[in-house]
Amino acid sequence: MARYRQPWYLTSRIDSEFDRLMNETFGQGRKFSPAADVTVQDQDVLITIDVPGVREDDISVTLDGRRLVVSGERTELNEGDKVLSRGIWRGKFTKTFTVREGIEPNDVSAELNNGVLTVRVANVAKNQPEPQKIEVTSPNSASTSQLESGEES
Repeated sequence: MARYRQPWYLTSRIDSEFDRLMNETFGQGRKFSPAADVTVQDQDVLITIDVPGVREDDISVTLDGRRLVVSGERTELNEGDKVLSRGIWRGKFTKTFTVREGIEPNDVSAELNNGVLTVRVANVAKNQPEPQKIEVTSPNSASTSQLESGEES
């Protein structure tokens, strides 16, 4: 039995394949950006990043002043592999976090376990100054208080 298709079926399929090819080629479609959580545990800040499939050798954690930079790469498939479906995002990633002033490299540690990178920044919550409330005034507030007290200029 012959199957009949509408004449525009082929053009719509070509359009969708062209769009897919352009997105993958020029990078609008896929970018590897792993999810991250930032939590506080006792006096330490924990940054937890999901990086399944990324090897320890492909991850870099650096401290540059107040910037903590986590970067890495999930490598591409082998050149000879035939891809039937692509659902895992690959490529390079960089995540940058700001830490408080005075953090030294020996205050930072990183551990990769079962595809989860945990970066611990020690003693971040210790010796943090308490927030101070700042009074908000307006230029008219001085003359208003003088009028209320009965003073004249």
